[in-house]
Amino acid sequence: MLRMLRWGAVATAAGMFLVLVMGAVVTNTGSAEGCGRSWPLCNGQFVPEFTVQTAIEYSHRAVTGLESVLVVGLTVAMLARWRADREVRVLAPLMLGTLLLQAGLGAGAVLVPQSPAMLASHFGVSLVAFAATFLSAAYVWSHTTATLPSEAPVAPAVRRLVLGTGLYILLVVYLGAYVRHAGVSLACADWPLCNGQLVPRLDGPSGIVFAHRLAALVGVLLLGWQAVAARRVGLAPAAASAAVGLGILQALSGAVVVWTHLGLFSTLAHAGIMALLFAGLAVLVRRVLVQRAPLAHPRPTHARQTVPDAV
Repeated sequence: MLRMLRWGAVATAAGMFLVLVMGAVVTNTGSAEGCGRSWPLCNGQFVPEFTVQTAIEYSHRAVTGLESVLVVGLTVAMLARWRADREVRVLAPLMLGTLLLQAGLGAGAVLVPQSPAMLASHFGVSLVAFAATFLSAAYVWSHTTATLPSEAPVAPAVRRLVLGTGLYILLVVYLGAYVRHAGVSLACADWPLCNGQLVPRLDGPSGIVFAHRLAALVGVLLLGWQAVAARRVGLAPAAASAAVGLGILQALSGAVVVWTHLGLFSTLAHAGIMALLFAGLAVLVRRVLVQRAPLAHPRPTHARQTVPDAV
């Protein structure tokens, strides 16, 4: 049963990653209305007649439905086995709640036309849902395979840096999603310059894209600072270093998106790398919020007592 639970948790995390990437496919192929204004049915049918756009949107809904079953199952299993753990009482409802919110936002986008700002929030919620599922899978894996390591308290300054970096990266992601849904991704037609200028006109679409690029640059610098601080205090250095590498890859994939004029594979890589980066940040955030005291070693009850020499 423990093995089933462990691999079920891994499958749930992988499924959430797949849902996120398939959502990017829907957005970048213009298939959001592949099922018309019908939800949860597709064009008013349970199994519709398929076109390319209908197949993309329908498959996304089908995978999301299957993932919902996995998330509900994992949530119930975690609460049944570890409900006394405060971390589980936070992670399990967060995982399920963000999945439901993600599905609700997707349904709302189908039934009622949404603004780019609202559509951008859908991707942000998807990232939080993936991060919660990833951390839940990591929790299950660690609690069913080996003894938990001790985790020393983290200094307040490092905690603030990690939490601030995570929140800032989420805002950068939201701005990038807004750029995509507003249809201004190519307002800067080249990279790293913007229409041949180091600093373009800051009004209009080019200003929005330039703000996103500048914010992304600051984000990479923050990730580097976080990695240095994490290595100095021994705070999940592997996750912090991976976050820096993924942040650089994310910036380079953004350049490829521009160079390929929104090529499908480049945009999917951009979304997938962002999800992995956010998972790394979630590990660090979890680490500074949840601290386990080192295991106490009991003193022996029959210790030899040293008798002082008689004078």
